[in-house]
Amino acid sequence: MDTIMLDLKSKSRNEIDKMHWAVKRRLKKEYCLLIRNQMKLNSIKKANDSDVFQLYITCYRKRKLDYDNMVGGLKQFIDALWYEGFIFDDDEKHCARMTFNQIKASQDRIGITRKIV
Repeated sequence: MDTIMLDLKSKSRNEIDKMHWAVKRRLKKEYCLLIRNQMKLNSIKKANDSDVFQLYITCYRKRKLDYDNMVGGLKQFIDALWYEGFIFDDDEKHCARMTFNQIKASQDRIGITRKIV
């Protein structure tokens, strides 16, 4: 099981929808940089085409969001996970399960766990 923690606040779907496309692109690049660094620091290898995995994403937030708003706001984040090779693809063939969770906390963070099955 591979786990990384990122010290940043997850965006809501409402925030993402109001962004210009160039701002969304910069957000994805920021996610990519943070994920790449954590993968190097934790010696996490890139996923293969033959890997089937379960992905658990936990958002630690000061204020909880409704489920759809939270999941919709993580689109650029999931794309960055794919771009950096943490996941091979987010389709049904490679991702047996994708679970989103939210915990009320004093510090905003995102935790990601990849379990290859």
